Amino acid sequence: MLNSAGADGWELVGITSNNIAYLKRPIEELVQARSVHSAEATRPADAGNVSGAVHKPKRAHVQPKYRDPTTNETWSGRGRMANWLKRKQETGEDIGKYLV
Repeated sequence: MLNSAGADGWELVGITSNNIAYLKRPIEELVQARSVHSAEATRPADAGNVSGAVHKPKRAHVQPKYRDPTTNETWSGRGRMANWLKRKQETGEDIGKYLV
């Protein structure tokens, strides 16, 4: 089976311990060249993204929800709780008094 894959232009990259063969075609340059030409044909002339990479939209800045008055550290209330606030909560303090 690998011999027939080699005849079709595939290159053996490696075989894992599970006998799974990873193959790579040696014609990657041709594929990249084709994708560049097709992207240029479909892209408007004034498009600024030359590399063709997809960019994520920027996230809006989130205002802090909690602030430590002594150290001025903040936490927005999103994601994992800030360590300074978590320590305060573990000691039994009411974290509501740190709300901004």
